[in-house]
Amino acid sequence: MAELNARQEQVLGSVVEEFIQTAELVGSRNLTRRRELGVSPATVRTAMADLEERGYLDQPHTSAGRRPTDRGYRYYVDHLMPDGAVSAGELRRLRRQIVGGDGGDLAAVLDFASKALSAACQQVGIVVTPSFQSRVFRHIDFVLLRPGKVLVILVAGTGVVDHRSVDAPEVTHQAELDRMAAYLDELLEGLPLGAVRGRIQEEMAGERSLYDRLLYDALHLGSRALTDRSPAEELYVGDRVRLLDQPEFADVALMKSVFEALEKKGLILTLLDRAAEAEPRHVLIGGESCVPDLCSCSVVSRKYGRGGRTVGTVGVIGPTRMDYPRVIGLVDYTARLIDEYLETL
Repeated sequence: MAELNARQEQVLGSVVEEFIQTAELVGSRNLTRRRELGVSPATVRTAMADLEERGYLDQPHTSAGRRPTDRGYRYYVDHLMPDGAVSAGELRRLRRQIVGGDGGDLAAVLDFASKALSAACQQVGIVVTPSFQSRVFRHIDFVLLRPGKVLVILVAGTGVVDHRSVDAPEVTHQAELDRMAAYLDELLEGLPLGAVRGRIQEEMAGERSLYDRLLYDALHLGSRALTDRSPAEELYVGDRVRLLDQPEFADVALMKSVFEALEKKGLILTLLDRAAEAEPRHVLIGGESCVPDLCSCSVVSRKYGRGGRTVGTVGVIGPTRMDYPRVIGLVDYTARLIDEYLETL
């Protein structure tokens, strides 16, 4: 991307910030009245014309003011955006909303995070849970519901609790199940759940399982309980209706296309991953998403994890006219809060 001179950067930054604040096309005379640029409206007008010619601004109507293009927003985010746009009070409030309650499991914390981000940004907050296959085995319990039917309670390293019932005609007493669970805990501790099937099959092929009926039954029960599950991540999506407060979505057709895109789980997962990998600011702007229905939106996201290992993503989707410094600051802080929570599990 071509570099701009100091005057052009000053004018571009001012136009972007004014348009974000007012959602109105920006003219040179109003810009010099509202901001201390130290130059005349004519000088600003010339700079704006140069920026339009180079693709950083556009002018929808000849007699109207100008607004940033995707390229203009990109230059602003990469080169001009200030840091520290979120107040300490906002960060404290976000902490209270997400992790300041009376406790709860990871699912509750992620749900709180998506809703708190939506409220703070007035856009759509989204949190992606770890996929089942990426979670780490911590503990398993078996509860005999009736002869031949067992409830499996699985606790992952992220604190996620999962349960399902399975058929187990070989089991008739709870004491047997307790011994099976203790054996599987020792065998599988610390393994990613995606690797559990292979470890169990490896153990079943060993001679020991051939001569120990309880061990053999435990492996078969563990195999049924821990395999054949959906590998997909889950989404916690905050209040979509927050977007209706943005003037861009007064256009019913635009609003409908955006809302329909937000219902496509695979699409949202892909966009959040791509934004989180976009350096240096972890942002996709407008057409950079390559999704026609979301060309009027930007995506900000960050990864969260535990012990240096990424397990999920948190992000915000909103109009390209978003307050980038503030939204990026809120997303970054939310990811850190989830990191901190995971370390306590």
